[in-house]
This record gives sequence, C-alpha cells and structure tokens, in this order.
Amino acid sequence: MGEISQLLFPERCVGCSRFTCLLCDECKVEWSGKFVNVIEGLSLISSALYSSNISRIVLRAKENYDSRARTILARAIATHIVEASTLIPIPSSRSAIRRRGYDHALLLAQEVSRLTGSRVWPGLLVNRRIKDQTLLGHTQRFANLAGAYSLRGGNYFPQSVVLIDDLVTSGASMREALRTLRAAEISPLQAISACISSPHLPNTIRP
Repeated sequence: MGEISQLLFPERCVGCSRFTCLLCDECKVEWSGKFVNVIEGLSLISSALYSSNISRIVLRAKENYDSRARTILARAIATHIVEASTLIPIPSSRSAIRRRGYDHALLLAQEVSRLTGSRVWPGLLVNRRIKDQTLLGHTQRFANLAGAYSLRGGNYFPQSVVLIDDLVTSGASMREALRTLRAAEISPLQAISACISSPHLPNTIRP
C-alpha cells in the first residue's frame, strides 16, 4: 500500500519541492553546518544559515503545521544534543498560539525530545503582550522583549538544561530567556537553534 501511495502521491523535498524524500541531497547540505556563537557566556550552536530555502521550511513548520518541516528543524537541533537533557523552548507569544491554533515551540521541543530521549519543560512563559519581532529593527527587538518572560510556578529546578529555538535572528529572545532562567538560579548548559541569520552573532548581540 505504501508503494502505491508513493506512486500516486510522490513525496517532494520540503526545501525545493523536487520529487524526492524529506530533503534532497542539495538541500541537506544547507543543514549540515555547525555555527557556534556566544550569548552572555552561553554557547549557542546552530546547524544552518538562514536562506530563502530554509525560510520556506521554517515558515511551513511554524505557520502551516507541516510535520515534515518540523521534523527537519527538530533533527537540526537534535544533532547537537549529545545526551538526554531538559529542553526548554523559547516560548511563542499567546497571540501567536491563538492565531495558529497550536504551540509551534512546544511541538518542536516535543519532536526533539522524541529524537534524543530528552524531556521537555516549557518553563518559560510570555508574561505580557509583545510585538511581532519580524516587524522590528535590531534595537527594537531587544526593547520589545525586555522583561517579557517569566518562569512557570512551582518548585521544579531542572537539570542539564538546553535552550532551543527554530531561528535566532538578533539573539534577543535567547538573551532574555537566559537572563530569566539565571535569575531563578537555573543555568543552561547550552543553547541550540535549527538555524541562525548570521554566522557571527557576537558582533550583533548587543542592541
């Protein structure tokens, strides 16, 4: 039955739409990197540089509830997790979750968890209304997120914490998440994103 389905509805590469498997060999190359940056002393590892091709995959996962695209992002994150950890996703805003009808950040973290044997703790919460970061300039992104995260209540103190996100652009979300966790005496081991907008984030991390 699977072979018949493949003949009638052949899979296309999520990146370029060629008839192939999840990703064609050419598109796979874009996800095979290792870009290391530092945000306030914390190592940030990313698998790919943001491009028009990768943009389509991120948007399909985030806005279209595309499980194949989400799998690509999860694999890009999972490849840098060497042992089971506690995954804390950078949270989506409440308005984004309502608009989409699902929590993209949580779904992505759950897929990474499945691939790595890690657990997910959605401990970060957006505590106020924030603007869409895509509409803001570099300095505005940091101001928009200043004090925007808080920690979920309770007495749980996770160990072996890894911060994860699909895309890092300015580093504002990661920095605010890190500050919120450290204020609660939770020290992440590292941060991982599927992709990043610049290979040299330390040059742009400060607004």
